[in-house]
Amino acid sequence: MASPVRQPFGSYLLLLALGILPSLLVAHYYGVIPHRIVIQWDAFGNTTVIGTRSRTVFLVANLATAMAVLGVVFAAWQNGALLKLGARRAFLGIYFAQIVAIDLTCISIVTDALGAGLTLKPTVPPAMAVALFAGGVLCWRLDRSQRNLFARAAAVAAVVFSLTMLGFSAIAVNAVVGYYASAFALLAMLALALPEKNA
Repeated sequence: MASPVRQPFGSYLLLLALGILPSLLVAHYYGVIPHRIVIQWDAFGNTTVIGTRSRTVFLVANLATAMAVLGVVFAAWQNGALLKLGARRAFLGIYFAQIVAIDLTCISIVTDALGAGLTLKPTVPPAMAVALFAGGVLCWRLDRSQRNLFARAAAVAAVVFSLTMLGFSAIAVNAVVGYYASAFALLAMLALALPEKNA
């Protein structure tokens, strides 16, 4: 008789904690966040509108909470199937990296509003690069099990683009924290790429 597949409850709890963190932080400092809109123009004339209104930041923070709950529910429901494909680590990695990116963004906005002057913005692109890399690993695992050309192409594109994004952000950021974040992101990518044992 086969033993039941173990659930990674520690990972679930950590994912939920990271997902709830930005909502608690933004709710606590809701009145401190400036009610303004920042418009940026790049060298090519493209316009980016960044909303730093309290409502916008709180919406983004709540998105992290919703993502954490959704990720845990789906991972627990499909735990056996994900483990059989060797894709459980990559699936959880996508959610972890996205939620960490949201956490860092919210912490950056709140600390800027408080005048703390922490340099956290350069850490966001490496986190997004890890999320993209995890998506590529997930597609690669799916291709290995089902031999799907689209999944293979998506996997290669995601991995190449994530490494390019990581390299570009490490060069362009010109901040020590960005270099450390990029190095940590490389370690996370290596962990995601390692084969996962079926249990």
